[in-house]
Amino acid sequence: MILQVMAPVIFISLLGFVYARFRKAEPQVLSDIIIYLTIPALFFISFYNNQLLFSELPAVFITIGAVMGGILLALLLLRKFFRLPVGLFLPAIFMNSAFVGFPVILLAYGPEGLTRAIAYDFINGLVIFTLGVFVVSRRKDFTELFRLPFLYAALLGLAFNYFGLRLPDLALRSIEMLGSITIPLALLMLGFRLGLTKIKTFTLPVVSSILRMGLGTAIAVFCVWALRVDPLLGRVLIVMSALPSAFMGLVLAEKYKTDEELVASSIAVCTLLAVIYLPFLLWILS
Repeated sequence: MILQVMAPVIFISLLGFVYARFRKAEPQVLSDIIIYLTIPALFFISFYNNQLLFSELPAVFITIGAVMGGILLALLLLRKFFRLPVGLFLPAIFMNSAFVGFPVILLAYGPEGLTRAIAYDFINGLVIFTLGVFVVSRRKDFTELFRLPFLYAALLGLAFNYFGLRLPDLALRSIEMLGSITIPLALLMLGFRLGLTKIKTFTLPVVSSILRMGLGTAIAVFCVWALRVDPLLGRVLIVMSALPSAFMGLVLAEKYKTDEELVASSIAVCTLLAVIYLPFLLWILS
């Protein structure tokens, strides 16, 4: 099951890698297209089409906050002793909640699980484009969030969903088509960046992967136990918290020119390790 999900991830990234070896291009163009065009469309469609269970949102908020906060604290403690680069924060803290999470949850737990995964992804995306932007841009505030269209697209989709408003079919199909290319574009950019990257060490990418998947799992298990949530929600929270590094971390690293090679190599290593780790975790949870 996991191989069915991960095989396209690896294949499309490999195409981007091969392309980078033979053609010269600027990955910044891809990152801007994703941030300003395709991601807003994807967020709008996600909230427009799916019914959220608002009673379960507090548990989702608490779990994802604990996971990200715990990993951030671990990174800050490690940085005092080992001078960790800023770029390592992106792949360690943020999980691939949409591109890998959605298909994994859908295959493992069906449409009901996917609905909960979408709520988790929105919070993850919100933090990526606030805390993530704050870290990589080295700015003193979070105002960048309000200059990015994904927030407004998500709120608009949520409003349409809540009030039962409907778009004309032509407009809806256009937005769906635009949002659907986010995943392949991000995968191509990951492969492209790896094609331009010389991985000098595996130590930092492996450390990032352990924090992202290992510590993320442990914190989520504790939250599920402490909050006594519904079993299905609990499994979704644990799997989502154990996902590999978010491709959006590379998009931000490219945009703000912050440790792009380290971020790309960390995402690649974590994604490959997830091929082994996620099936094991799903087996344990079953």
